[in-house]
Amino acid sequence: MKHVYKIYDYLAYLAGANLLFLASLTFCDVFGRRFLNSPVSGTIEIVELGMAVTAFLAMPRAFLYNTHVSAEFIENIISGKIELFLTFFKGVIMLIILSSMTYATFLNAYKLSQNGRVTLELELPFYPFYYFYSLALLVSTVAVFLWCTNSILINYKSENSDNGY
Repeated sequence: MKHVYKIYDYLAYLAGANLLFLASLTFCDVFGRRFLNSPVSGTIEIVELGMAVTAFLAMPRAFLYNTHVSAEFIENIISGKIELFLTFFKGVIMLIILSSMTYATFLNAYKLSQNGRVTLELELPFYPFYYFYSLALLVSTVAVFLWCTNSILINYKSENSDNGY
């Protein structure tokens, strides 16, 4: 199980490196535009697609470690079986939403591969990015499943240890 956590950590590191690359590219574009009168071609397209790549690379780790932004005021009030039920309910809802998004993104990638749409300036095809997004969503779905089962097991064990079992 620790290997799975390491994979998600490496994906987050890759997201950080991608973000650093995009910031450097933006700096070079602004510097070249201002001082050299020669901007970097396609910077806007690369940054737009790259920001989505960054988000999809970092998202699985946030799901796995439950570090996404959320309001946890209900969890501070309740405990026991209700907390176990809410964790299960959140996991099921997240799994339904993410699996639907994964399926829809994969279908969109397939349609884009059939019609051959490309970006305006660099003429990059869209479909490889959408296949990557659908794969990253699938990895996020697995991360939600792992988080949910791990949280339920931890809550269940703490519930039984409190009862003296």
